[in-house]
Amino acid sequence: MGLYEEIFKLKNLERTGWIFRNCKSETGRVESDAEHTFSMAILALEIINKEKLPLNQEKVLKMILYHELGEIDFGDHTPMENISAEEKYLQEQKCVKRVAKECGMLEILSLWEEFEKCETPEAIFVKKIDKLDNIKQSKIYSQIIGDGTVFEEFKNNRIDIAKEFHKYI
Repeated sequence: MGLYEEIFKLKNLERTGWIFRNCKSETGRVESDAEHTFSMAILALEIINKEKLPLNQEKVLKMILYHELGEIDFGDHTPMENISAEEKYLQEQKCVKRVAKECGMLEILSLWEEFEKCETPEAIFVKKIDKLDNIKQSKIYSQIIGDGTVFEEFKNNRIDIAKEFHKYI
């Protein structure tokens, strides 16, 4: 199976956190992993360019594109579920290793692991963008369902991100 066929699974993988909160768009469905990834990429480019951040844009974009690949086999799991961070990491890593090997793109694994370790400027930025995208998406869902508590929950749980990127929320 090629990489396209693998990522196709992410187009249909709805984000569990939104399902738990019964947050749906006007079409009656929740955001997929692929839609989340696309939103992150656009958001990252906007902020990097507006703020003139000294980051490697290609690396940032690749990291964003690869960061959800572990969910192809394991699914999307939230902290609300009783899955340890270690178990989640190991299951996702197993999938990313498989995909990288089968596609002959070992870079996928190295950039995914860099994202997970969150030690480089690009990885730190991508982690922040991941959280910022959740805040922004929660705001949209709150407006659609007419209940601001979802937005307040996400904004308050990620108050550091909300403060740092307040003008983008």
